[in-house]
Amino acid sequence: MIEADKTKAENERKNIELARCFKRMAKTDDGKKIMKDLEWMCCHKRTSIGPANDPERWNTNQCFYHEGMRNVYLYILGKINRKENEND
Repeated sequence: MIEADKTKAENERKNIELARCFKRMAKTDDGKKIMKDLEWMCCHKRTSIGPANDPERWNTNQCFYHEGMRNVYLYILGKINRKENEND
């Protein structure tokens, strides 16, 4: 096995283990509360763009900031929902 293949396999192993950690956390009562809070805080189910009638309150940087928060939540959710193989 060449070095690049070894590195890729090691990274995949680490990603699988990290996904398992997120899944274990999400199954606990505390994890469920944390995910619910992050869902709200990170604008997962609502727009992160401010109201059109209040342009002074929202600017491009704020939108980028809120989309960044949303991206972190989606990253965590992706790890929780990650399938390790076809049988999951």
